[in-house]
Amino acid sequence: NRALARLSEKARTLSLKRTEKESKHHCEEHQEELKLFCETDKKLICVICVTAREHKSHSFMPVDEAILFYKEQAKSSFESLTERKSKIEQMEQEQKESISGVQEESQNLQSQITSQFAELHQILTEKEQRLLGDVREEEEKIV
Repeated sequence: NRALARLSEKARTLSLKRTEKESKHHCEEHQEELKLFCETDKKLICVICVTAREHKSHSFMPVDEAILFYKEQAKSSFESLTERKSKIEQMEQEQKESISGVQEESQNLQSQITSQFAELHQILTEKEQRLLGDVREEEEKIV
């Protein structure tokens, strides 16, 4: 009796698990297998739902065909996005290189300006000293 009870319990458990799996792919309203894809509503439906008023004049395709179609569409979108990402990364790299070049050029210009002003300052200081010396000489000659 116990063996029979355990066997009976296992059979019920297996039956419940099977119906749980099946209910995932069955119409909630008609308990029919979902074999069609309503392109208008973008959802799976059963063959009875096709005749319902809410799906009247909608377009349908078999589930397997819809899976292939949307799989291809997703693959195409993924490839397009991957390509766009690659181009954007390349543009980003080019911009970084360009920015680096501008920064380097800016540093060079700043160094050149500082150097030229130091040179001009030196020339003016020497000229100032010469002129002051000339003025002193003239002052001594006059005095």
